[in-house]
Amino acid sequence: MKTWIKHWGFGAVILILLCLGGCRSKEALMPEKRGEEEYGRAETMVIVSTERLRYEALYSDKIWTVAVDNRGTTFETALITQIHDFMRELKTMSRMAREEGVELSSREKGLVKEAAEECYRSIGSSLASQWGLEQQSLEMLYTDYWISEKLVERLTENMNLEVSDSEAKVITVSQIEFEDRETANEALVKLMAEGADFSSVSREYSGDREIRKQVFRGLYGSEYEEAAFALPEGEISGILSDSGRYYILKCVDDYDEAATRIRKEQMIRQKKNEAFYSSYQEFKQEMELIEDPALWRDITITGGPASGADFFEIFQRVCLQVE
Repeated sequence: MKTWIKHWGFGAVILILLCLGGCRSKEALMPEKRGEEEYGRAETMVIVSTERLRYEALYSDKIWTVAVDNRGTTFETALITQIHDFMRELKTMSRMAREEGVELSSREKGLVKEAAEECYRSIGSSLASQWGLEQQSLEMLYTDYWISEKLVERLTENMNLEVSDSEAKVITVSQIEFEDRETANEALVKLMAEGADFSSVSREYSGDREIRKQVFRGLYGSEYEEAAFALPEGEISGILSDSGRYYILKCVDDYDEAATRIRKEQMIRQKKNEAFYSSYQEFKQEMELIEDPALWRDITITGGPASGADFFEIFQRVCLQVE
């Protein structure tokens, strides 16, 4: 999803106090902390079943026993950890959104109700009953998810997030890469000969078969960057060095308009994320999530019947009207 809350876009969550020997009550929390219970089994299983549906569609049910590290951790175990991280982040962000006064409009609340109804039907009443899931819980989960996405806009709406065309500019070059300058010099002599063909010389010398590259600022070092962006369309550079490698470039397009537009959107999104993250981290320091250890000891992805409901796909299609 093209939002701050991407699919498992969160890193490992820190500063969460686990409940050892039983969950503590809210009264036992430090007074300066905001206490919030984590999601329960019902909401967790909605996301767990969504991930089961997605991964088995891509890789079959054999994916769950694949080892992901040299300690033998299975993909199922690793994904459950990611899901737990995601659920904790969602709970924190939705709490922050409410404190910031982020709300859904009447129309958006209606769409949330539609999404929850469809998701509940797809899960089925029998499986929902096993999880302890009610449609109202699904409505709350969709609401939390949506206001968390809106929170980014709320916290960054008054910030200067402008990015100029010059900053975002993308060019397209054909590139030949060399391991040493001597070989690069030999290739440059051939390129300077009358009637030389850049592609032919590239095939002869380059270890990188993909010679056409889109280049934007910050991708390479200063020598490469300055030469590349000063190169007129159709012209060939001299020998450039970057990180112990050597390059010769030919400018194919000195202003790729479509790629520049996409790059600008990426840069604006990155600036927005960085601005948001600072505020979010400060808030998260003040949160203490109350965990149910027994829930996460018992949660499995493959331990029960599969569901046909994709929480995220339904949200995109019903709430955001994205097909």
